Amino acid sequence: MVLVIDDNEELCEVVGDYLSLKGHQVRCAVNGDDGLRSLTSSEPRPEVILLDLQMPVLDGWGFLIELRKNPGLADIPVVVMSAYPDAAERAIQLGAVAVVRKPVEPQALLRIVDRFSTHH
Repeated sequence: MVLVIDDNEELCEVVGDYLSLKGHQVRCAVNGDDGLRSLTSSEPRPEVILLDLQMPVLDGWGFLIELRKNPGLADIPVVVMSAYPDAAERAIQLGAVAVVRKPVEPQALLRIVDRFSTHH
């Protein structure tokens, strides 16, 4: 299962539809706070989290910091999706496994999700 955390509902829908067509279950959250709630309240546990950085309530940076504080969730791979050219270094320092530039290229995103997913 892939958890997409992005306040852009259209992007969430497009990414979700594409990954669903490729055999992945997808759940969306509208901000980091919503994403953390989703992680603690629902099954199955995501195999990969796709994370936007710029969101209201709790942004991607805050989400990464909070996620790492929870030993039961800290090992879930997080792929940051960002338009910021300088986001990669800080995202990796905060525990992200990969950074994808927005606008996201669907095949590139699928390759990364497949790398961390066990459904194949």
